[in-house]
Amino acid sequence: MGAVWLLLLILLVVLGVIVLPIALIVRSSSGRRPPASASLAPGWYPDHANPALLRWFDGYQWTNQTHPRH
Repeated sequence: MGAVWLLLLILLVVLGVIVLPIALIVRSSSGRRPPASASLAPGWYPDHANPALLRWFDGYQWTNQTHPRH
């Protein structure tokens, strides 16, 4: 009976050593925004798909917001 408890204890320790750090890494990295583009500031830029439009870049990604070019 003592050997069973010892095996369970070893299993819990091994799982704690492996699973806990992975869970903490995944949790800390979730919800983070990607780093801002160093080369492109937020603003209106010519839309590549339609030259008659400007498209908003929010500093991280292109949005669905467009505006007619004047």
